[in-house]
Formats: sequence, C-alpha cells, structure tokens
Amino acid sequence: MRKGFAILFRDLAVVVVAMAALVGFTGRSDWPLLVVLLAAALSALAFIVLRHQAPQPDPALSSQATAGPISGGPTGVSPDVQDSVRAVLDALPDPVLVLDAQRQIRIANMAARSLLGAEIEGRSLLAVLRQPGLLTALDALANGESPDAMELPEIAGHSLVAELSLIDAGAADIGRTLIVFHDVSNLRRAESLRSDFVANVSHELKTPLATLIGFLETLKGPARNDELARARFLDIMLTEAQRMSRIVADLLSLSRIELNEHQPPEGEADLRRLLAAVVDGLALKAEQRGIVIRTPDPALLPAVPGDADELTQVVQNLVDNALKYSRDQSMVTIGAEILTDPALLRLHLPHPKGVPAAIALSFRDQGAGIAREHLPRLTERFYRVDTARSREMGGTGLGLAIVKHIVNRHRGKLEIQSVLGEGSTFMVYLPLDAAPGPASLPVQAGR
Repeated sequence: MRKGFAILFRDLAVVVVAMAALVGFTGRSDWPLLVVLLAAALSALAFIVLRHQAPQPDPALSSQATAGPISGGPTGVSPDVQDSVRAVLDALPDPVLVLDAQRQIRIANMAARSLLGAEIEGRSLLAVLRQPGLLTALDALANGESPDAMELPEIAGHSLVAELSLIDAGAADIGRTLIVFHDVSNLRRAESLRSDFVANVSHELKTPLATLIGFLETLKGPARNDELARARFLDIMLTEAQRMSRIVADLLSLSRIELNEHQPPEGEADLRRLLAAVVDGLALKAEQRGIVIRTPDPALLPAVPGDADELTQVVQNLVDNALKYSRDQSMVTIGAEILTDPALLRLHLPHPKGVPAAIALSFRDQGAGIAREHLPRLTERFYRVDTARSREMGGTGLGLAIVKHIVNRHRGKLEIQSVLGEGSTFMVYLPLDAAPGPASLPVQAGR
C-alpha cells in the first residue's frame, strides 16, 4: 500500500512541475492557452488518481469469498476431493474411518460402513463405537503421543485391531485423524484351534501313557511273579501302545495332507482297483460280525484325477467307519453315480466352473445314526459323538478330519446325512476331467 501512495505522489509531482514550467513560459496575455493547459492538467490528475485507486470487488465474488470454499457438506471439503478420497479408501479391504477435530466421522469407507452401519458418516465416533480404550488412544494422539495398535473387544463377531494416526493433508482439509481397523478374526480362530489341538493331543496321548506307566509299575512291584496278571497286563499295554501308534500316524498323515492341501494333486487313481483292494482288506472284519458289504457296479467307477494313496485313505476310513458303527448282521452299502447336470455340479462341488462331470461315492451304514447337532462337528479333530465307544473300537478321532482335507485337496466335497435309528450316509463328490461316454460306462444326469 505504501508503494502505491509513493507512485501516486510521484506522478502528481511530475504534473505540477510540468504545469509550473508551462506557466513560466507563457504570459498573462495568453490566458486562452492557460485555460487549455489547466484543463489538460486536471484531466491528467483525474487519470492518475483513478489509475491508483484500489479496484472494488464484484459483489457476487465477494459473497462467495465470504462464505469460504465450496462446501461438500459439513466437512468444508470440495466434493471432488472428498469423492476421490472415498474412492481410494473404498478400495481398501480393511475398515477405515476419517474423523474431524470434534471426532465426528467425516468419511467411512465401504468396509467400515458394512461393519458398523451404512449411515455412520456425520455421526460422533462415541455414538458408533463405545470403546473406552479407543477414546483413550485418541486423547493420547491429540497430546502428541503415538499410541500402539490396540485390540478391541469383539465387534459384530469380528476381532479387530485399531491403528490411529494424524492426517497431514495440507490445504485439503479432509480430516484430522485416521483410524484403520485390521480384522484378525481368522488369526484368533487359528490360535484357538491350535490351542485346542495341542490340548486334545496331550489328552489323547496322556491316557494311554498313564495306563502303560501304571501297569509297568504294577509288573515291577506286586505283580512281579503273577503270571496271569502279567499276561493280561501285557495285552492291555500292547493295545494302548498300538493306539498311541495310530494317533501319531494319523497326526503325521493329517499334517502332511494339510501342508499340501492347496496344491492340486497329480496323477490318476483307478477307483475300481482301489475300492476292490479296500473291501478285500476289510472282508474278514466284516465277516466276523456278519456284515455284508455291497459294492457298486465296476462300470460306474472311472479313473479319477488325483493321488491314489490319498484317495485309498479316504475310502479306507469311510468303509472302516461304516463297519465300526453298523449293527451286527447288517449291511454296508457303497454306491457310485456319475453327475453331469450343471445344477448338481454347482450344488455338490466347491469349484464347479469348467468341470464337465463328477462322481458321487456314497458309504451307507445301518448303525444307530447321529443326532443332527453333531453333524457339523464330525470332521473336527478328535471330535467324537461317543468318546468311550470310539476309543473302545480303536478310533483316534482324526479319521474324518483326514477325509475332509484329502477331499478338499482334490477340489471335492464331503457331505454327511444321518437319521437316528436308521444309520448314516457319507457322500464324497470328486470332479472328473471328462464326462464318461456311453461306451465306457453308463452316465446319469442326477441322483
């Protein structure tokens, strides 16, 4: 402003000096010329004053400037900027919240709206999440501290870890605080399963070990010279040792299968030979209890893409289970069926896209059946409907878990149906590379 006044006075001084010089060169008799010069001087002075006068702002522009930047709602951020930020945050899989200085939620990405509610923007964080620990962390952040990531109590069935940080967005006032929630539900679930697994393994091995130690101590002490007790104790000890051996073998097998579960199997398994070998191996066990094993037409058993040893383990476990839980003088029925109907493939396969056909193997027993509430948990490790009976029959509680993981690796599906008093049916669906033609075996569109 001072510089503008200096220039104005300089221009006025130049005009005044010029006028004085002209008056000095003219006489009093030249008054017409003086009038013309005076008019020119006044015009020059008016031009100089107007040129240095500050421009007046346009009223429309002035009112817009007074109102501040174009508002995108209560945030004071232009809609383009806010939409761009939301688009970026919506692409993130983790829930994200952006808060203003009053801890109002300015922006919530799609994952946050799905978790906490569709209408949470514009609301106070305290009204949306009643988490005292989160408010304490916000206070610490406002005081210049850097709070560590904190785990929150379960929210809508999800275990979340929250990370807080301040936003430095420059001129774009998009918010003050950023909260990112990481869903660790799968991690916590895996930790729980691991803990349960270790506890179950310890329990399963502790029982036979305690039996062995007890009988060994008895044989070393009171029964040292008792021939009858020694023979009976040795038989029990052998049974318990064999049980531990089966548990260890099944654990190793399950560990190996889980390690390779996400790798598609290679090779091909001939179901005709595979099933015949399993049934022949269990025939004596079935005869001892008067159980008849019915097998399907060999023409319905094609070659299946997969690991022959693992599929043998599936059939072995399911036929053995059917024999264990069937009544004496009953029947175990093994069925086979080729599925080509796309609707059935979508229903019974987890990855049906591009699969032309599948084989459905069924293993039906005539046992006591299983209550409905137990069915979802039958494939859990060490889960038993009747623990005492299972151990008496030599079961480890891992057989169906092994079956499930092998079938998963082969991109198939295990389904279980049961009716109390009538028996149970275990269905295994395995995809085929091609639909068998009429020349090789009969094809059925559905069950």
